[in-house]
Amino acid sequence: MSYQERGGEFIEGSGKGGIHPCCLFLEILSFTFLVDYETIETNFFKNTKKRGSSYKMEGISALLISYLREFITKQEVIEKYRTSPKHFTRKRKLPFWRVSVLILQGWTHSIQNRMNKFFKSLGSLEELPTATAFCKAREKIKPELLKAMNEETVNFFYNKYEQRGLVERWKGFLVWATDCSSMNLPDTEETREKYSVQTNQYDEEGCVQALASLLYDVTNEVVVNSEMEKKQSEKSFIFDYHTNYHRQDVLHLHDRGYADYSVIAVYSKDGKQFIIRFPLSNTFKEVEDFVKSNDTDKIVTLKVTSKQKKFVEDNQLPKQVQVRLVKIDLGNGEVEVLMTSLLDQNIYKVEDFKWVYNKRWGVETHLGRLKNRLEIEKFSSEKIAGIEQDFYGIIFLSTLESVLSKEDEKQIEEETKERDRIFDYKVNKSISYSALLDYTVDLFLNVKKSPSEILDELRIMFKTGLTPVRPGRKYERKKTTPTQKLRFFKYRKRSCA
Repeated sequence: MSYQERGGEFIEGSGKGGIHPCCLFLEILSFTFLVDYETIETNFFKNTKKRGSSYKMEGISALLISYLREFITKQEVIEKYRTSPKHFTRKRKLPFWRVSVLILQGWTHSIQNRMNKFFKSLGSLEELPTATAFCKAREKIKPELLKAMNEETVNFFYNKYEQRGLVERWKGFLVWATDCSSMNLPDTEETREKYSVQTNQYDEEGCVQALASLLYDVTNEVVVNSEMEKKQSEKSFIFDYHTNYHRQDVLHLHDRGYADYSVIAVYSKDGKQFIIRFPLSNTFKEVEDFVKSNDTDKIVTLKVTSKQKKFVEDNQLPKQVQVRLVKIDLGNGEVEVLMTSLLDQNIYKVEDFKWVYNKRWGVETHLGRLKNRLEIEKFSSEKIAGIEQDFYGIIFLSTLESVLSKEDEKQIEEETKERDRIFDYKVNKSISYSALLDYTVDLFLNVKKSPSEILDELRIMFKTGLTPVRPGRKYERKKTTPTQKLRFFKYRKRSCA
């Protein structure tokens, strides 16, 4: 198979022993599985010199887009993420990369209207297929492709962006938080079988729901991993999925839903660092005694509970763990107790924990943004594969938006210091995500423009709606009745975005 470039977009051709499409400013490369971005960077640098541009001017974000363009057109990627070896082997109106980018489009309008806009952006209205053709084509792509694109973006971010000082850390640690949220799904026989059915005394048939779990970098605002499964204990997502992404240089933050010996033991065995908020009662005796005492900082030893003994033995986890308890005054008359593996009281002061644990709220905010601003529960398909494509696609775009805005936020930070502004400013997520969605086709498929040119246009939009960061701002949680919740989901939720 070979590929040709036509009309400023990648299209499939015929022949044997083929070559791969590439950006106009990128040389054709030979890759090992999946894509070697070190080679892309070398060629990227060569081509910027040919155009008389500096590497710094081009920006690391342009290199990321070059890499992602190459990723979705790489033959090994196509072979791994198509559902059958027979798919995407001939010239079609909807080749693999077109379908992949189409999945990433927003679905606030009908599928056909979105496709009309998509092919108009490509300048290929004469090739416009039907909505039915797209629905059949998307069934040929595994949802794991969108997860892989997110993982590649995150890996690129921690590798290349950190080299340029664009990755934030706390005392040398990346700060990650895990949290879950229920997702309302289309109600079909297929979804009822795979996911959970939520019922109550008023609705015996119930509705279909899944539980989504995010492993989220709260200081850099990127989703490291996401999963959507049947409803289950939140900690099981850590054991079954998130541990595959854990690193030694990460500090993990958890709320009271993860205050469990098994979670502590898993982290302790692997030498990972954590901070977990614990309930003040109905918990370990050591914690309850600490709450009643006048101590604000104490190191204690926890022993495995009878409920967790079998799990600990089966997984060869430690039966006792030394941890540190820290008491935090929330300033409103309430006290919270944090349990941590950071035992050095000289390096990690009590006052440090209040600031860093407060960052955990970032994962809650991101889940709210996904559900209410990005409408992650508004699916373009009722089939499981389509639902998962939509879910992981929005996760990927939210991560890409955060990564692409890093250079701009760094520049905004420098301008704030120069102008001596009262508040720090950051990019408005609603504006930047909407702009990214409008430019998705150009970013991934338009090789008539270099990524740098497209990103320059995006930056103008990113900077038009800056948001001031007001330290210490708090909002009280409003208690809602079941009736108020029902009214919100029935009449207001769709209008929030």
